[in-house]
Amino acid sequence: MNLSRIQIAFALLVLVPATRVDAQRVEGTRERVVTERVASPSSIDLLPDDPAPEPFVEDADTSGSGPGRGADALGQKTVTGDLFDGWFSTKESGITFGGRVTQFGYGIAGGIDRPVPRPLGEGNVFSYTGRSEYDAVVDLEKFGGLPHGRLLVRAEHWYGEYGNVSLRSGSFTPVVFPALLPPRPNDPGVPYITNFLLTQPLSPNWVVFGGKKDVLGSFDQDIFAGGDGTDQFVNQALIANPSFLLGMPYSFFTAGIVSPREWGAMSVFVIDPKNRTADFMQFGDLFNQGIIMGGEIKFKTTIMGLPGQQHVGGVWKHEEQLDLRFAFDPPTPDGPQPGLGPATLWDSYTLYCGFDQYLVRSKDDPTRGWGLFGRASIADGNPNPIRYFLSTGLGGYSPWGQKRGDTFGAGWFFVGASDQFGPVPTALFGPRDGQGVEFFYNVQATRWLNITPDVQWIRPGLGAISTEDAFVYGIRANATF
Repeated sequence: MNLSRIQIAFALLVLVPATRVDAQRVEGTRERVVTERVASPSSIDLLPDDPAPEPFVEDADTSGSGPGRGADALGQKTVTGDLFDGWFSTKESGITFGGRVTQFGYGIAGGIDRPVPRPLGEGNVFSYTGRSEYDAVVDLEKFGGLPHGRLLVRAEHWYGEYGNVSLRSGSFTPVVFPALLPPRPNDPGVPYITNFLLTQPLSPNWVVFGGKKDVLGSFDQDIFAGGDGTDQFVNQALIANPSFLLGMPYSFFTAGIVSPREWGAMSVFVIDPKNRTADFMQFGDLFNQGIIMGGEIKFKTTIMGLPGQQHVGGVWKHEEQLDLRFAFDPPTPDGPQPGLGPATLWDSYTLYCGFDQYLVRSKDDPTRGWGLFGRASIADGNPNPIRYFLSTGLGGYSPWGQKRGDTFGAGWFFVGASDQFGPVPTALFGPRDGQGVEFFYNVQATRWLNITPDVQWIRPGLGAISTEDAFVYGIRANATF
């Protein structure tokens, strides 16, 4: 689909999150076992163990008296039961299958309140969107590779209304972010291979990775506010830092190295800025459009006997991006004419930090608890449309549904808009500082199904075309197989 420059500029603001590196986690000489929830972004994370493991990892205690008894009472782990593990013995043969199907039914009161060009739309609607992921993790060691090497292959598609109400809110950050993924607005139901990622530990302290991957969860991930919007928050601002958005593709070629340590981890990476969502393995034009580089340091912490983590990092982009002072073309059916495109800049940066800190942990099961999270960032302000960002909140396992595995989250965020927008986009869109609040309660109905009521209050960042306040409400249902 050919979008006008004004549409492209807004799409860049709302279509892309911050990244996720999916691969094996290594700590000491112990191999990290992939859980049954293969599609979970944290299930095969490169970074060292967080204080809380993924929910519903198999417990060694099968007597019914251990901490896993609450999950066992909810039945089988996935919709398909032991279809793959029991019938096909896939883990023993070196291949682990998994996936998830997520349904979003969301409405918005307020938001954009005047006619706007597509893909944007007016608010005061209720929409349905579905999204599915299908994963295969190949143990390369069982196929003649080096020890602990893995290959992740992931396919994704969406159906229903693209973006749900995200493109109707007038917010810099998508309010139902997972409904925009993969970013192919004209292709409902078409699966795209968004990950083909090789991960190879060279030692317990050095892990290299390379291949194609999607832009979710690679860095700036918090225990209580992260992932991909299918288990915790759905607003992109509470999933990861929105300061990374402009110029970051959804699915791309990348390579890097992670160094897990007892005190935390270090990581560095490079990214080809071309969006490869619809491509498979085309290497002929690698880095023709520039380069993206970044790194992060993560520290494990203990405060008053309770664990947590802190991290700092940065991203530098060397690619052609819109200059906010001059970049604007009036909407046309076929986009800007050759030679009449807007002014561009080539370099931008974002510096960020974040933390998690447990406040309460269960005496009966120390893997269950809840705590505080926070994020902050500062960026160049041009070409990055977000100058700074803040968020904080509470999240984790619910004290009221702990045995069942219920989780909750309550978060606030503030998006500081750039003050370098030119006069035309300023007059048309009125970019301003935005903020919002989100609360969700995730009911673990069975081990394979969770149902999540979610509400949000938003002050839209596009003040000239939006109401002063917008309210988002809905239910998410997520099934693992």
